[in-house]
Amino acid sequence: MPPGALSGVREIRKVVVKITGKVFDDEAPEALLGIAGIVKRKSEEGYRFALVTGGGRRAREYIELGRRLGLSEGVLDVVGIEASRVNALLLASLLGHRAYLPVPRSVDELLRAWSSGRVVVAGGLQPGQSTNAVAAVVAELVGADVLVNATDVDGVYDSDPRLNPGARLLREVRAEDLEVLLSSRELAGRYELFDRVALSVVRRSRIPLAFVNAFRAEEVLKAIEGREFVGTRVVY
Repeated sequence: MPPGALSGVREIRKVVVKITGKVFDDEAPEALLGIAGIVKRKSEEGYRFALVTGGGRRAREYIELGRRLGLSEGVLDVVGIEASRVNALLLASLLGHRAYLPVPRSVDELLRAWSSGRVVVAGGLQPGQSTNAVAAVVAELVGADVLVNATDVDGVYDSDPRLNPGARLLREVRAEDLEVLLSSRELAGRYELFDRVALSVVRRSRIPLAFVNAFRAEEVLKAIEGREFVGTRVVY
């Protein structure tokens, strides 16, 4: 099995993609258009998709404003969730008739949307739960063949690549080792690459998990198809 290829997946048909909110921050829309193009094309080939969008810079700005105003972390989580839902609406609109609207606001609504056969695009669902955790729960509920975490770096590193130019990309990481790497500080709007709640969900159901750069559409496609990709796969 080549490094970066997903193991234990015979035929991928149900895919959950967690999309970093940072693709909505960039003034250039190429990354978002690239992901939408992949979803459109693979949907026509029979793939089922649930997409979960992060809140991005706008969510963080609103959250920080609310924090300066003295609002509680619970209220700030709600603010971030609403921002992520705006991003979900933007992406769903980009997908046109392929996407289910309105954007689901609860697990029940999400499952009804999934039963429609259309692409489901969601943001956050409830306070105290990151969009990473939402993606993990969705992957578990729909029996996803793979959860692709499309983030703003090439994968999981042994240290923060934004702070350490010498950080090493881990092409494969065991789930228990990933847990050690995760930050334990989880304030509203400050979730890291993945969080402990999300990891606990994928571990209990052994969901194939891949980390890949959202700004490299060709690698996102490879991860979705279960081919060798530049990024990190999690093993159990």
